[in-house]
Amino acid sequence: MKYIFPTCLGATFLLAGNLVFAQPAPVAAETPDHVYLPKELIERYPADSIKSNEVAERAVEEVNKTRADIEARFVADQKACYKVFFTTSCLDKIKEQRRLDLVSIKPIELEANSYIRHAKVDERDRRLAEKNAQNAAKAAANADKPVDERTAKDGPGAAEEAQRKARAEAYAKRNAEYAEKQRLLKENEAADAQKRAENVQRYEEKVRAAEEKQKEIARKKAEKANVPAAKP
Repeated sequence: MKYIFPTCLGATFLLAGNLVFAQPAPVAAETPDHVYLPKELIERYPADSIKSNEVAERAVEEVNKTRADIEARFVADQKACYKVFFTTSCLDKIKEQRRLDLVSIKPIELEANSYIRHAKVDERDRRLAEKNAQNAAKAAANADKPVDERTAKDGPGAAEEAQRKARAEAYAKRNAEYAEKQRLLKENEAADAQKRAENVQRYEEKVRAAEEKQKEIARKKAEKANVPAAKP
């Protein structure tokens, strides 16, 4: 009987050791099927490709839809990360991917909104210029009408002439303001184009940095996998 207890105890430790070594290997975070959701959107709207208000409005709609898809994928990937062994590493990876995706579609949204804003300003200025031209034409037509000498002597003709002069001065002033607005608009467009180019460059640098980071993580995991396990 004195050998039964040590024998059972040894069998228990052996069974426990087998259970420890029988645990499944850590499972890496699953890569989503469609990692780069904005890729097609970026290819469809490269920098300075938005040339009409219709295209700009459609680009804004597609950006909003892509942003919603990115968020939906992030929520789904979060749930998947909680089922794997390296949960923290998995969450860090999908958070970084979500950030890069959102950054990549931002230049498209900026360019589209800028075009829509400038188109509204152009339309307003065009209508104002048409109205000013109509007023100037009416003033010119009135100036060509003969003025009765008696009426001019009494004063109404002089008042009408003063009104025509005031309208002409106002028209010239509005034209000068319109020309100044056009100049400022062109300067803003040049600044926006430069800003978009800088955003694209920063995004490409971030993508390269993220790729290098992922490669470094993969290299470290491979090195850890090659390290022999400690003897029990």
